[in-house]
Amino acid sequence: MTGLFAAGLATIPFDAMPGPSALGELGYELSFPFFAVAIASAAALTLLGRPFAVRSALALRIGLAFLAVIALSYISNAADIGGALFRERSGINKFATSLMVILYGLSLAWLAEQLEPKHYARVLGRFVGWSASLATAYLAFEFAGRQGWLGGAFETLDHLIHSRQADVINPWDGSVNQKVAFGWDQRLRSVSFEPPAFGNYTGFAWPWIWYAVVTAPAGRQLRTVALFLAFNIAILVAANRTALLMLVANTSTLALLWTIYRPRRSVGEAVAAARLALPVVVMLSGVFAAWWTLTNYGSIVESVAIGDSVSNISRLGLQVAGWTMFVDHPIFGTGLGQFGFHVSQYLPNWIFRSPEIAPMLRFPDAPWPNVFSLYARLGAELGAIGLVGWVVLWVGLGGAMALRTAIPDEKKVELFARQAAIMNCVGVLVAGIASDTFRTPMMWIALGVAARLVAENRKVIAKKRVQPPAAEQAPRH
Repeated sequence: MTGLFAAGLATIPFDAMPGPSALGELGYELSFPFFAVAIASAAALTLLGRPFAVRSALALRIGLAFLAVIALSYISNAADIGGALFRERSGINKFATSLMVILYGLSLAWLAEQLEPKHYARVLGRFVGWSASLATAYLAFEFAGRQGWLGGAFETLDHLIHSRQADVINPWDGSVNQKVAFGWDQRLRSVSFEPPAFGNYTGFAWPWIWYAVVTAPAGRQLRTVALFLAFNIAILVAANRTALLMLVANTSTLALLWTIYRPRRSVGEAVAAARLALPVVVMLSGVFAAWWTLTNYGSIVESVAIGDSVSNISRLGLQVAGWTMFVDHPIFGTGLGQFGFHVSQYLPNWIFRSPEIAPMLRFPDAPWPNVFSLYARLGAELGAIGLVGWVVLWVGLGGAMALRTAIPDEKKVELFARQAAIMNCVGVLVAGIASDTFRTPMMWIALGVAARLVAENRKVIAKKRVQPPAAEQAPRH
């Protein structure tokens, strides 16, 4: 089982591969068969009495709460979901496939929770490092190919790796795929489906490669440091906005944790005051950024609407539709997976300046409408209970681990694991700004790892509470 889980970790960034159409988007994930078989094996061993946690698993309890929110949303929208039809697809069918993705993700979180913290360096650090090595090597090959240094070798291999994007003719309407035919999209994406997918992967992988560096034994330090440097260079060379955003989020979170929780000996009053002030400054900066975005939202939308970027017009227009849908269905949303059935009612007029939108509404085989923001999707489909619950979940997990990180008797390896998991929690929150999918395995692995570490923290705290002080334990003479 551990070997299958490790193979899934190593193949995470490959998400443009051909697969069974019955699996939907999960069929494109190269990691899916490894994770799916590992989940099935763990479940079978559990039924046979092997010691895999079920009742005590925090990830499963979180999953039950998430499924309860989905059930409430479904019950309140059952009539609309039952009658929904868009592009020859029913609301019930879309709800079922979306729920399948959620169940897979929660099962993956449970599987990740079974991994003991002492094995994180061997499994997460090493095999995420393998995936990063593959992604970095391919990005170097891709960079050389786009410079024309490899002749036709790059195009031949790239069409195999990115099989979902190799068609010159769009299969849904017979039109020319201008991105392929004319090379409009020259951004580097490594082995991922598109540049934002590669960016989200780097956000998950960076903390665990850093973890591998700081926990590496003497014989592997040079190797892990070299990989870490190469991976950072790859992120910078790719000039991927999502990857750069995730890099800033990870390094900022790590700097914040290091500043607050480094050993307090030989620290002056000014440094101590700065440590206390830094979290307040970060929090106020976040509040200010959110306030500025909300107060200037209209001008931001207007500047994008009159611009020439097709991608920006499509993305922001669909996000506006999602938030408008949320305003109309504020409590329970429209139901899981139901955004596409209502989107045409909420699209702003200016979005049709993008040539990607009209085919999306007309042709049955065109890409399904995406929200391009997990927050807008949660608001539109699950309402305030889903949106607030998602944010509270990740802030709560990260906060619980951050509070325990300050305990001075923590082992360094365990402390570093918590810091990597906290960075993953922050990464999930940041990635949700421009990504709306639940199928990515990274967020569910992050959930399982965080659940395991929080549960371990609770055991330690409970043990210390019931254990009498050392003075009381001493024998009396």
